[in-house]
Amino acid sequence: MQLLGWVTAAAFAPPKAALEQDLLAGTLQAALDEMAKTYGLAPPKLPKTDLRALQIAHTSLFVSNPDGLPCPPYVGMALDERLFGLGFERLMALYRLAGLEVSPDWRDLPDHLAAVGEAIALLGEKPELARTLALEYLYPWLKRYAPVLQEADPTGFYSSIAVFLSKVLEEVNGETRAAQLP
Repeated sequence: MQLLGWVTAAAFAPPKAALEQDLLAGTLQAALDEMAKTYGLAPPKLPKTDLRALQIAHTSLFVSNPDGLPCPPYVGMALDERLFGLGFERLMALYRLAGLEVSPDWRDLPDHLAAVGEAIALLGEKPELARTLALEYLYPWLKRYAPVLQEADPTGFYSSIAVFLSKVLEEVNGETRAAQLP
């Protein structure tokens, strides 16, 4: 789960120099390859794109778009179709249960994809909470918005990661259900 969380946080945070370094060094691709190997999936091949193109795409997909925002980056939007709904409140309760606090340096809502990804990554010592966070919060967002990204992402970067993470969580969900059978 830690790798899944790190990839989510790295990919869906506003693109800055750290993402550019991860792309140039191949770190993000290596993480995707490792997850693919773990879950028996074909890894996505990230498209070659520069930081400026990612920034433009990120803004139009997740921040501001004159035609309407195709993919609000908040899990509450996938769960409740609004901000600060019941899904948001449940997420905050899960954060408290896990002992997580939102950093004062964080400048967005705590149900932003990057924040949820970071929380999943930080819960390495609490794998059941990480799994719950991934399946009950991240997975619904991916199921709802990965198809939208496939249509709207001009770079193919965000869509390839979202589709892949959705497949990973389908595998995790299947493992979870299989483990619950008598």
